[in-house]
Amino acid sequence: MGPNQLADGTAQFQPWASLRQGDVQPAACHVTSGVTGTVFSPDLVVFRLELTTDAYRPLPLPTIGAVTARWREALISQCNDMPDRVREIVSGHDRSGGPLEGPHLAFLPLAFVGHPHADGHLLGLGIALPKQLTPDERRDVLRVLGRVRDLNLGPLGVWRLEREIGDRPPWNLRPEAWIAHPAGATYWSTVTPIAFDRHPKAKDRGEYQREVAEMIATACTAIGLPRPREVIVTQVSAHLGVPPAHVFPRLERKDGSERRHAHAILVFDEPVCGPVLIGAGRYRGYGVGRPVDEC
Repeated sequence: MGPNQLADGTAQFQPWASLRQGDVQPAACHVTSGVTGTVFSPDLVVFRLELTTDAYRPLPLPTIGAVTARWREALISQCNDMPDRVREIVSGHDRSGGPLEGPHLAFLPLAFVGHPHADGHLLGLGIALPKQLTPDERRDVLRVLGRVRDLNLGPLGVWRLEREIGDRPPWNLRPEAWIAHPAGATYWSTVTPIAFDRHPKAKDRGEYQREVAEMIATACTAIGLPRPREVIVTQVSAHLGVPPAHVFPRLERKDGSERRHAHAILVFDEPVCGPVLIGAGRYRGYGVGRPVDEC
């Protein structure tokens, strides 16, 4: 487990520097009860990405949109014999084809970040499921997940998905690195940018930042988190190895227009647990937060 150091020398982190004194590592976490979580279960399903003969180089973090789109497509194709509810959870759509009301299956990029030598490539992928699934529903979703072993990503190669069940996986493939369960964390920063729910209207730069910060704070409450005390909107993540927001492709709306996005640092008054998945792309690998208070 490497220290989660902050990038230095960037003007964007001046507000953050006032909140965290230098690169001092936080104290060890202690198990607590009653920590607020999200609508997603902290019991992540983790898969390693294994190279095949058709994969020539690691997958960069900004490819996460293409990777999750292909995996989702493959999973939906394996749901035909499943109950309607399971097909809805996997696809995110109801029986009429409309967007599903309530949480459903979400993808997380498990990347090599938060270390001085981190380069942000994808080590694996995580699946977050709604917290309120019944045992039978969860079992059926896991069966569907087990049916897709390979991802054919075209020019990016063919990748094998291997369920991570080892005793000592790499730190970035451990759920606790991403969700801070069970102790929680008060400081979080995005690893993939938050796709905006709507187009900001403000023209003035300061007003624009405040409008986006308000949008992100509201998005936190939409997944069951308390409203953050502070939202710092930035183009650069607080986690080493994460590319700037402008490097990530913009997600498209149904009308073909593009959604703006940005990284953010979230400060809560009390520790919270993940998965922290925020914004319009939260089911597709965007808006994924990771605790800065690692332990």
